[in-house]
Amino acid sequence: LHCPVCFASAGGASEDPSLEEIGSWYDELMKAGGPFNIQLSGGEPTMRDDLDAIIALGKEKGFSFFQLNTNGVRLAKEEGYADHLKQAGVSVVFLQFDGLTDDVYRTLRGADLLETKLKAIDNCKAAGLPVVLVPTVAPSVNDHALGDILKFALSRASHIRGVHIQPISY
Repeated sequence: LHCPVCFASAGGASEDPSLEEIGSWYDELMKAGGPFNIQLSGGEPTMRDDLDAIIALGKEKGFSFFQLNTNGVRLAKEEGYADHLKQAGVSVVFLQFDGLTDDVYRTLRGADLLETKLKAIDNCKAAGLPVVLVPTVAPSVNDHALGDILKFALSRASHIRGVHIQPISY
């Protein structure tokens, strides 16, 4: 998305780590006292077509909990992708969810994304994949919307398991 507020400074040309490199990270985590919960983040981890292989490798090395941090675009647009991730071993989706109006997404993400977010949530629900909403809260952009986000989450509590509020950092 090339979000104007990307905490990972993603969007530039960079090379993704290989499966071999990720495997060595898993090994280091196990040596440090694992298994730990694994958080797959980015940029955008669903840009990798080998995400299931990354999870499978983690499982082989003894990890069992995989949290996927995502903007939800692929979850919304690709039929069956949420189910694929569930079958691969994703435990929970941490979904970037900044509000319930497109003006918030235009400001923070550079695009109208509300319908995409709602579709991603619906697809996760259909796959039995739990969701945690993750609003990046910016003063005068969406700080006034936290109550509505919480009400939205509560109205879908069967599959939205929480709200993880992330204050913006520059």
